[in-house]
Amino acid sequence: MNILYISSLPESKSGGPRYSVPNQIAFQSKYDHVYWVNLNKHGIKNSYIVSHDYEDPKLFKIEDLAPPFNNPDLVIFQEVYNLAYCKISYILRKKNIPYIITPRGSLTQSAQKQKGLKKRLGNILLFNKFIKSASAIQYLTKMEYESSGSNWNDNHHIIPNGTDTRVETKDWKGSGSLKGIFIGRMMMNHKGIDLLIQACIQLRDKLIKEDCNILLYGPDRNGAKEIIEKQIKQNSLEDIIELRPEIHGKEKEQALLESDFFILTSRFEGHPMGLIEALSYGLPCIVTTGSNMAGEVLEANAGWTAETNEQSVVKAFERLLNEKDQFSLKSENARNLSKRYDWDVLARSAKEEYESLIN
Repeated sequence: MNILYISSLPESKSGGPRYSVPNQIAFQSKYDHVYWVNLNKHGIKNSYIVSHDYEDPKLFKIEDLAPPFNNPDLVIFQEVYNLAYCKISYILRKKNIPYIITPRGSLTQSAQKQKGLKKRLGNILLFNKFIKSASAIQYLTKMEYESSGSNWNDNHHIIPNGTDTRVETKDWKGSGSLKGIFIGRMMMNHKGIDLLIQACIQLRDKLIKEDCNILLYGPDRNGAKEIIEKQIKQNSLEDIIELRPEIHGKEKEQALLESDFFILTSRFEGHPMGLIEALSYGLPCIVTTGSNMAGEVLEANAGWTAETNEQSVVKAFERLLNEKDQFSLKSENARNLSKRYDWDVLARSAKEEYESLIN
C-alpha cells in the first residue's frame, strides 16, 4: 500500500506528536510504502524517518510528488486545524483518493472549548467538510472517541500511540521519600497544572511529612512558569514543587528512572506519549480522566486515577501517599501495561485497518 502522511510539526522537540508521528511513520514503513510531507517552515531535525519539508505550505501540490505518491492509495493527516489540510483534502476528493484524519485529542469536548468561538466558526466555514469527508477518523484511544462523540464522522477506528521496549526500567526498592515527575509543556489549563498545584496546597503538610516532592519539566507556554513560580511562593510550596527546564534523550531517561511516580492531571489529551513512556520505564502514574488513559491505568492497577477536578485529584494523591507498600506491584503493572503499545504490533494492526478501509 502507498501511504502519504501529511503533518505540520515544528522543529521543537516538545509535545507528544513530535515523537509519536515520526515513530508511527517509521514503523509503518516496515509494512507499507510511505512518504512523509511536513508543512512547516522550520522542518524536522533528527527524526526516525526522513520528512519532506515545505517552507511554505501553499507551495505543496500532491500532483508534483513523484509516482506513486502523486496518486497514493491513502493519505493520513496528522491533526485537524490547519487551513492547508482543507485545500489538500478538496483535491483528494476530486481525485477520489481516500484520507484519514488523526485528530490527536483536538475533537474532544474539552479541546473544543479552548478558543471555542474561533473553533465553532472555523468548523462551520471549513473544517466540518474536511472532517466529515474523511474515510475515517483515527482516534488514539476509546476514551478519546467517546470524549469526541460520534457526530464528527460516521466511521472511525482506534490505533494508539506506541512506545519502545526499555533496556533499563525502574527498580523500586522503597525509601522514606517520594519523588513525582511531570514532563510536558507548561500549560496551566490543558495540562491541569492548576489542579496539581491546588491539590498540593491542600495536602501541603502531609506531603512535607511524607517527604514527597514533585519536579515539573518542560518548556514555558503563555507565561505559565511565572504563574507557577508565583503560586509556589505564595503558598509556601518550595519544599514540594520545583520547576525545571525541558529535557530530552538520556537526561529525560535518567530523570524518569530517578523518580517514583509520574503525574498527568490533564483536562484533555489524545494519547499522551509522556504517560506511555513513563509506564514503559515502570513508573506508576497518577492520572485524570482527561488523560484518556485513566481506564487503562485503573484496570491494570498501574497507578491512581481521578476525575478532572481539584477534590478528586486530592483524593488520588491521598491514596498514593497511603499506598507506598504497593509501589513495587504497581511499577510491574505499569511495565506490563506499556507492552500493549509496542510500535511494531501497532503498525501491523494499522496495515490491516487501512487495507480493510480501502477495500
